[in-house]
Amino acid sequence: MKRFVRRSSDERLERTVGSDRGLRIVFAAMARAYRPDRAAGWTGDIRYELTDSRGRLRTWTVRCDASRARAREGAQPQPALTIKLGVADFARVAAGELNPAKALLSGRMDLEGDFAVAMRLAAMFGQPSPL
Repeated sequence: MKRFVRRSSDERLERTVGSDRGLRIVFAAMARAYRPDRAAGWTGDIRYELTDSRGRLRTWTVRCDASRARAREGAQPQPALTIKLGVADFARVAAGELNPAKALLSGRMDLEGDFAVAMRLAAMFGQPSPL
């Protein structure tokens, strides 16, 4: 996926990764990669609010518990963390082509909620921490 994302325009990423099927694949992979041993006992919901270039909002929720994570389309009330970014930037973060800290500092990503959870996200989902 990394090579595909690196070579793709925002428009191509929105058509592929941002499609219904593409988002299902990415979020399912994220749920499978979840490492509950790295969540430090935390359980709860992480909401992703993804916007495409036409302003269409796509919302997904990843529910993490003591043994696994489950992802589903739609918003659950009162998530511990809400992550807002564009579909293309989401694909780049997921592929490791965009550092989440840089995206946050440059205004390409916004976080609301528990920043302690945000700091553990990479480790919780099997990647080295970007921060």
